[in-house]
Amino acid sequence: MMLRFPFDEKKALEALVLIAGEWPGVTAFYASKAVFLADKWHLNRFGRPVVGDRYIAMDNGPVPSAIYDWFKDNLDRMGDPQAIVDAIEFNRNARYVTATARRAPDLDVLSPSDIEAIREAVAYCRRYSVGALSRITHNDPAWKEADLNGEMDPSLMIEGEQRDELIRAAREFAAYGVG
Repeated sequence: MMLRFPFDEKKALEALVLIAGEWPGVTAFYASKAVFLADKWHLNRFGRPVVGDRYIAMDNGPVPSAIYDWFKDNLDRMGDPQAIVDAIEFNRNARYVTATARRAPDLDVLSPSDIEAIREAVAYCRRYSVGALSRITHNDPAWKEADLNGEMDPSLMIEGEQRDELIRAAREFAAYGVG
């Protein structure tokens, strides 16, 4: 059975505000990869992702479903769409949709390890071109095992010697939330 985490909209919003504040004008591609890598790295360190979005295996790599919807202005399924509009300015008039923070992130919503993983992911993503970052994320086992445009299994994002222990922890977080 696929591992699924409850999506934490407030944490996701503050994560994106942090990303868009540190990288004004970040594109949907780079924001998606930064969120994915922050979730993956945090999952591998602590047994839980930062935001718990559902990842879709798209042509250019993993895409967090809900956050990508925000870039596409699909806010109707969100619990507090106005909070998203108030926090992030999305520029949909350019070739690629970009995001810039309208305010500082509420760091009380994110744990210190969440913040560290997000900042680490932003720094990592900034070093790579779209093509290179796409190739890197295509090597992720969860992306490789998913059908194109299908949901990725987060348990396949967990790697290393502590995999079994981290999967047990991840199942608990999936049952009770990522907070």
